[in-house]
Amino acid sequence: MSLDNHALGTRIKSIRRKRGLSQSELSEIVNKSPTYISFIETGNKSMSLKMFVDLANALEVSADELLIDSLDNITAVSCKIGLDWLTDCDSNERRILLEILKTAKEVLQTNRALLKTTGR
Repeated sequence: MSLDNHALGTRIKSIRRKRGLSQSELSEIVNKSPTYISFIETGNKSMSLKMFVDLANALEVSADELLIDSLDNITAVSCKIGLDWLTDCDSNERRILLEILKTAKEVLQTNRALLKTTGR
């Protein structure tokens, strides 16, 4: 799988917003212009490895969290993301979410053949 700049930019934008940062604030942290950040977030510009690391550090995320859409093996990062989603849940919410996940998995496995024939 190749690097998907659009997906990477979308993920950077999502995490930036989740952290409560504007493009201008992020641009100051990484010493780039807000326009540059906009180009990265829309996938219209690729970035150097140094800039990628600077953005990951500024957003306080791991590289694999930013690259999840371009990775073939996402087991470890998806587990971490799943655990992060559960950290602010109480016990009842965790039980409900785990039951939803279990049911969704069963539906996916039951319909696996259908998913393969439709290309999804």
